[in-house]
Amino acid sequence: MRIRPQAFGAAGLLSALLLVAACSSSSTTTGTSGGSGPSGGPPKAGVATGTLTGAMASGAIDSMDPNRWYFAVTWGLANAMCTTLVRYADEPGTAGTQVVPGTANLPTVSSNGLVWTFTLRPGARFSDGQPITPADIKYTFERLMAPAVNTGTGVYFTNVLGAAAFMAGKATTIPGITTTANSISFHLSAPDGAFLYKAALPTTCPVPVGTPMKPIENGSLEEQYASGPFKLQSYEPARQIVLVFNKNYDQALGVRGHVAKIVFTIGDESTEAVEQIMAGQLDFNTSNLATADILKISSDAALASQVHQSARPALTYIFLNNQVPPLNNVDVRKAINYAVNRTAILAQWGGPLAGAPSDQIIPAGQSDYKQYTIYPNTPNLPMAKKLMRESGVKLPVTLVLRCQNDAPGFMNMAQVIQANLKPIGINVQIVGSPNSVNSSYIVNYKAHVPMGIEPWSLDFPDGEAIINTGLDPQTPDALANMARFADPSFISPFNNAIPLTGAARVAAYEQLDYQVMSQQAPYAPLFNPKWYDFVSTRLGGYVYSEAMDAINYNTLYIK
Repeated sequence: MRIRPQAFGAAGLLSALLLVAACSSSSTTTGTSGGSGPSGGPPKAGVATGTLTGAMASGAIDSMDPNRWYFAVTWGLANAMCTTLVRYADEPGTAGTQVVPGTANLPTVSSNGLVWTFTLRPGARFSDGQPITPADIKYTFERLMAPAVNTGTGVYFTNVLGAAAFMAGKATTIPGITTTANSISFHLSAPDGAFLYKAALPTTCPVPVGTPMKPIENGSLEEQYASGPFKLQSYEPARQIVLVFNKNYDQALGVRGHVAKIVFTIGDESTEAVEQIMAGQLDFNTSNLATADILKISSDAALASQVHQSARPALTYIFLNNQVPPLNNVDVRKAINYAVNRTAILAQWGGPLAGAPSDQIIPAGQSDYKQYTIYPNTPNLPMAKKLMRESGVKLPVTLVLRCQNDAPGFMNMAQVIQANLKPIGINVQIVGSPNSVNSSYIVNYKAHVPMGIEPWSLDFPDGEAIINTGLDPQTPDALANMARFADPSFISPFNNAIPLTGAARVAAYEQLDYQVMSQQAPYAPLFNPKWYDFVSTRLGGYVYSEAMDAINYNTLYIK
């Protein structure tokens, strides 16, 4: 899962300002389509000119090792500096979640679904000019799963024969990854309908054989071994990142990269960046905007062409620990879902401009999302109280609700939830802490955290990336399963969905979403957040990559 740092909604905004902004939003924001310059479009393939400037918040960089990055900002950088085996199309909206050839062609899959073979394409090479070989790709996958390097995405490849033993330090290689002179094959223990998405994860960014099996955080790997249209020129931690056009990138692998240089200043927060963009001193900002800034720019018709709004592949929700009384009672969990005021909670995040209420797990806009309505956006207290009576739980009860307190919005949402649950006999004790502390605590199953407010962003555009990853009933003690969901009746439906493909897979996850929430309610989903970008008037080719949850630098050009 990617619970990624972002700019959060500002709490306590005046309702009048929200109303003005909401009324004008339809005419002052644009979709995620790329723009056209005066010449009618971006430069020709392989032609890169000019310099763009971007702002990056402090703490936006989690790692500069290409097999370790995980934050949204570094996934955006990965999209520019890497060409994975297969990658996501450089298109806006859901078209940008389509997988296209990368360093390899789209794979062939054995009839039993157990062997995925990728044939490398001519022209795939590192920024120092050396070819990328199948041996390099195998080494890359082993490196990203090596215990000293792995930041979490290695779990997606435990289905590869021998990967689990390798990740446990019990083997020195992964026998389930085999190579020929021009191909690489992955031998699985069971079919995996999402394996193509997993092969496109940014942490599979290729590195050459012999790269040390330890984190390398100085950026040197991206300087010499970048495989995308850009490479790293320099990296000064907490100060600056400079990307330059990679002349050794073969445009036959995909026409990408139209500017000669992109300079990121680290330490510019979003409000400061907005002012700089308005003054013509900056081209874009890598963080989502604060709600106050969204309101400001969205209500100014003169800025309409510079404002871009997109649906994020994300959900903000309350996890309900199924192992902690009285949350081990399904009627109590359902009662909470009926009692919370999703509309009022979203208002603390910024209202309709900042997101849309949701009572389901898969985010709106995903291919396997099918809208349903089980729980209301505003409280149904009679139903909630009825369920609490039927639960047999002696009231009142006190439950701890944990959330981070170092980003605007969370504590305010917690206070709304506290007020919502009091009428049904649940006294909520709010515990706030910095995200680094909060996250490490709530994922520890031994801490027995009853409830917590969490944002979740999908690692890949598929229901497995949120339903199986976060609620696998076979692994209630897993870090991601904060609800400690362990209902044995769901083991078969969860497992049965994994090997499916196409329409059958979509239908399975649509059904799973509904069944989990209607029958067991391990979450109280709250809302799907939106993403906003504000760019300079000279920036063309804007695309928000839904798969990367970041600006796509490959399409940008100077008008």
